[in-house]
Amino acid sequence: EEEEAERARRAKLMTSGAFGGSLRRLDSGAVVHSNSEHYDAAWIDWMANKEKRAYVPKVWKVALTGGPCAGKTSSLSEISYFFKSRGWRVFTAREAATVMLSGGVDFSKCNSEQAYQVQKGIVDIMIHLENSYTAICEAASPGEKCLVVCDRGLMDASVFCDEPMWQRILDDCNLEKDTANSRYDGVIHLVTAADGAEEFYNLESNEEGVRTETAEVAKGLDMKTRGVWEAHPSLHIIDNSSDFPNKVKRVVAAVCGIVGEVPPAKHLKRRKYLASSFNLRGSGFNVQTVHCDYTYLISSDNKQHRLRRRVADGSILYTHIRRSVDADGRTMDVKNNITRREYLELLCHQDPTRMLIRLVRQTFAYQNRHFACNTILGLPPKVKDGEDASTAQPQTMLILSVMSDEDEEPTLPPKSVVDCEKEVTGQVEYSLYYLSMRHVGKD
Repeated sequence: EEEEAERARRAKLMTSGAFGGSLRRLDSGAVVHSNSEHYDAAWIDWMANKEKRAYVPKVWKVALTGGPCAGKTSSLSEISYFFKSRGWRVFTAREAATVMLSGGVDFSKCNSEQAYQVQKGIVDIMIHLENSYTAICEAASPGEKCLVVCDRGLMDASVFCDEPMWQRILDDCNLEKDTANSRYDGVIHLVTAADGAEEFYNLESNEEGVRTETAEVAKGLDMKTRGVWEAHPSLHIIDNSSDFPNKVKRVVAAVCGIVGEVPPAKHLKRRKYLASSFNLRGSGFNVQTVHCDYTYLISSDNKQHRLRRRVADGSILYTHIRRSVDADGRTMDVKNNITRREYLELLCHQDPTRMLIRLVRQTFAYQNRHFACNTILGLPPKVKDGEDASTAQPQTMLILSVMSDEDEEPTLPPKSVVDCEKEVTGQVEYSLYYLSMRHVGKD
């Protein structure tokens, strides 16, 4: 309610002439007031106050997860090499379970309390390593780019706990489930070789000797692990549809997409499809539902700026998204999680020519792909000349999206689950940016 009130207050100021002039659009695309001294002063003051704060660089944190024998070790090495060659400082948080279990822990000889202490110890090690590397990065000099790559994330530990044990660990570590989930800018799930590359599944890469799973057990663990991360807003699933070197390149490309770095030759592409219906109830898929609000901001740097307010299971995550276009015409999103206060401050710079976009996003995994069914709500009705717009019903648009390799045609869910009409990848009229324009409903 407070956010809606703040949004309404800002909009009223901008449209009532409180800034002493009318709106005009610059050649750069920025929208300003004809007498913009007051407005510009507010922006400069906000930026100045931000600069006066102690310098704390953005620390990107990415978790690599997945089933056994999925390629995490090779991917970690390639990520480190690639980003260091691009001038980044890269820190790798080693897998905490390996540290703990290689020290002599035998679960078959643990009672229930000992099992709890082992799992809590794994979580404690994860938190300590991640926080330590983050603190090192936050002490970096201005201009340094820092990346922390985690060999598994906190939610991985929940796979090996029942619900009471996991809740006890969260309580004892002063964590909440949504905090454990959202502490990473991105999560990359590598599918085990036991699912799609069975001939390559082996235990030889398990140097510490703590992996003993059969192929079937590995597939089950892979599914459970993916399930605990499916609510994450930036989950990437890397399957075995390519050979292993290209699988590793796809992992590096996914990390590049998260942090806004120019990727290597292997590119991932978001494919979009216009749908006539979603029938996820009864599909048997593990569906995660979130509600998102998108607010577009005035921009003068040739980048698209928008805010996202994401609500899932009662928790709220605020994100500032900057979209740019590279020399080859590919879009690149850099997502930076922000505080609620920063979110309210940035609402001051909402583009008055664009509407708030509200959608319901339902995500699920199918054929080792992470799909999102987006129901875009409250779009302006299409009104022909002479028709009464006040009686027309708002539009709803259904868009299915999935990440895939540029040269690959992804397998879509069954038509009984998602009835796709046509592919609309790259068609601007189906983008949220276009749909947010206030005149879009005019025929």
